[in-house]
Amino acid sequence: MIKPIYDQGWSQEVKVVYQHDIEQYWDKSLSIHEWNQYQNLLAFYSSLAPPEKTLDILDVGCAQATLALLLAERGHNVTAVDIRKEFLDYAASRHEFGEIEFIQGNVLELSLEKKYDLIYANQIIEHLVYPREMIDTLRSMLRIGGRLVITTPNWAYMMSSLPSFNSLGDPKQWENKQFTADGDGHFYAYKRTELHEIFYAAGFRNIDCCVYETPIISGHIKMRYLHKFMPLGMLVFIDKLLLKIPLLRGLLSHQLMVVGTK
Repeated sequence: MIKPIYDQGWSQEVKVVYQHDIEQYWDKSLSIHEWNQYQNLLAFYSSLAPPEKTLDILDVGCAQATLALLLAERGHNVTAVDIRKEFLDYAASRHEFGEIEFIQGNVLELSLEKKYDLIYANQIIEHLVYPREMIDTLRSMLRIGGRLVITTPNWAYMMSSLPSFNSLGDPKQWENKQFTADGDGHFYAYKRTELHEIFYAAGFRNIDCCVYETPIISGHIKMRYLHKFMPLGMLVFIDKLLLKIPLLRGLLSHQLMVVGTK
């Protein structure tokens, strides 16, 4: 992957993406806990696409497309979709090698010709009030036996005060809040049971729900100070130990992942 070169002509949104990119991927000295958090996240996501077999992968809402670019470099055939062309232009400027196609558009409105073995939709569903529409659309893009990966903030996390999806009531009253970006735009979060029910109703099988990213990794509740003294490997080891404690892992986990097979 090619390190991006700052362009004064970028929009403010792209400048923010660039700043995050530098801090999280290129220069860990700027914010060690953010760098550690992001590296752990990339490792977790990419573990679902081992390099032993070449997969056709779709990354929906890819933003700067770091995950998509890494998967392409590891030998997979990747399609990266985002509604914002300037984000895709930024992502394309970082492409060094590997099979990847960048497509601008709303995935709910796109007609993609191919079917996929694996689809990622990371940190998107919490911005929608009609999640079933997206789940059904993405399922239709999978091959039989293909997997859909959805990640979203965990409602049960001890630092979350957001209402759950089912407690919102009539979704029409929340339509004006749809598609708001980043964490500041979150107005609800999902319970594991809520997402499992949506996947099941959509016809998925082998549905696996897991929580991940304790404060040891995220740096929340001042745990970021540990990152100055402990290597990432040790932090990941402690994080995994905490995630094995049944009564605590839901409360301690910032994120939720659901994987379903078509």
